[in-house]
Amino acid sequence: MAEANMNIYQKLAKIRKQVEVMKRDAKGFNYTYTTEESILAKVTVQMDKLHLSLIPSIVPESTVVIPYSVTETKTTSKGDVYDKNVNEILVQSDMVWTWVNNDNPDERIEVPWAMVGQQSDASQAFGSGLTYSSRYFLLKYFNIATSDADPDAFRKKQKAAEAEEQKLIASEITATIDTYLKDHVYKKPEDRDAALEIVSKYIKSGNYLEIKDPILARSLLAALQEKFGTQEAKE
Repeated sequence: MAEANMNIYQKLAKIRKQVEVMKRDAKGFNYTYTTEESILAKVTVQMDKLHLSLIPSIVPESTVVIPYSVTETKTTSKGDVYDKNVNEILVQSDMVWTWVNNDNPDERIEVPWAMVGQQSDASQAFGSGLTYSSRYFLLKYFNIATSDADPDAFRKKQKAAEAEEQKLIASEITATIDTYLKDHVYKKPEDRDAALEIVSKYIKSGNYLEIKDPILARSLLAALQEKFGTQEAKE
């Protein structure tokens, strides 16, 4: 599908698929995290390719600047404990992040958000708040998983989860097949052999309950219903 023919939701969904997991690549304040630079590097290349813009804006009259004081307990090199007063500035604002489809600028998505920053200087607090807000907006909007391990390890877990979900869906369909055959086909001797023949075309063992692929299970159910009719028709 050409980018120009995709709507904004399709474009954003495509970006999410490309950036589903990222490695935590920085350390600070006793924890590891994924930097804004790394996130932007992956997201903006997709935005350029798909012709999307992202516009951050501060909601007018929502910015609040609050002096903030905290007492920290410190220890000298000699082991003496003392209290230190730290004066900082807290800056907070309501925000709106707006996605724009550059191929159709009237097509937009506005996402309410927030910004909070705390530093010794108001301008620094504002800047750090914007950086933090931007990083977490992209992480949460695209449901990006961050991992200390190789991102491939996450993808393996994701594929395992997808496989388990597919098995569950298939089991629900095969349960329907089981009920269908027992209630509407196997009771008629003249239909039993024909039903078993159809089943054997989809699974060699003939045990349809072993089917793990939902598509295969749906195809078998459709083939049986085409041959013998739907349950509703029989009822």
